Amino acid sequence: MRKIIIDTDTATDDAVALIMALKNVDFDIKAITTVAGNVDLIQATQNALYTVELCDKKIPVFKGSGSPLNRKLETSKFFHGKDGLGDSGPYIPKTKEENEDGISKIISTIKKYPNEIEIIAIGPLTNIAKAFQKDSSIIHSIKSLYIMGGIGEGKGNITEHAEFNFWVDPEAADYVLNSNIKIHLIAWDTTQIYGYLNKENFKELEKINTPLSQFAINIQKKGLEYYKIKYNEHKIDLADPLAMAAFIDNKIVSKFLKCTIKVITSGNKRGKDILSLNSIGNIKLASIISRDKFLNNLKKSLV
Repeated sequence: MRKIIIDTDTATDDAVALIMALKNVDFDIKAITTVAGNVDLIQATQNALYTVELCDKKIPVFKGSGSPLNRKLETSKFFHGKDGLGDSGPYIPKTKEENEDGISKIISTIKKYPNEIEIIAIGPLTNIAKAFQKDSSIIHSIKSLYIMGGIGEGKGNITEHAEFNFWVDPEAADYVLNSNIKIHLIAWDTTQIYGYLNKENFKELEKINTPLSQFAINIQKKGLEYYKIKYNEHKIDLADPLAMAAFIDNKIVSKFLKCTIKVITSGNKRGKDILSLNSIGNIKLASIISRDKFLNNLKKSLV
């Protein structure tokens, strides 16, 4: 079984991505670490705990960073709701997070299982950056690192120039992307092409009619309202589930671009990822992803 750490700022799409991971029989999830981003750290942790319970699992959850490396936290509650889950709750977990902090847990787990741990980071990269800064020896003991973040070859979702995760903590993003570690990156632009749900897709999820599928649908309501007002579309983009699908089976990505990336950390282009395509780059940027395989993976997890 694959030994996994999931790092998340648990809101609507993160929760769906967590379900996909928790229902995967090939995963041995050693820890879920939470980070402030979409919502504050306490809310992100509560949402992770609730999602684990909903999947009838006992996976330990660890609180990580409550703010970015060098700046105040700016959330996306305007999109995900005050509770991060579309204000469709309340969702109150019965369990509690672990006492150990998330950064220490990332380090200790990698040291316990050198070259075996695979990390998927679906929030701001604050926890990962802090772990690398605290103990750089772990950088080359990670089996793989998948990241949802950046705009790739497209436009941003929080500003024209930036995707939310990189925009929240651009210093952390730049540090991790340039830490000389091999990375698979699933950026925002691919989500808009391959990782969205439209009216027809929601009807397909409704037919599944399980507690998990109903939860996955209900928590999207505020986001759907936002898209209806801004774009006049019945659509939602699920960036984190698309990244999780690629993490579960990277064969759904038919084209990766090798590159290096610098992240702008200030000014009106804050959070923008500057790509340099080259054959020896440490980053493999997903470029073409199977939409059918993504949807099938998603639906299978909600049964």
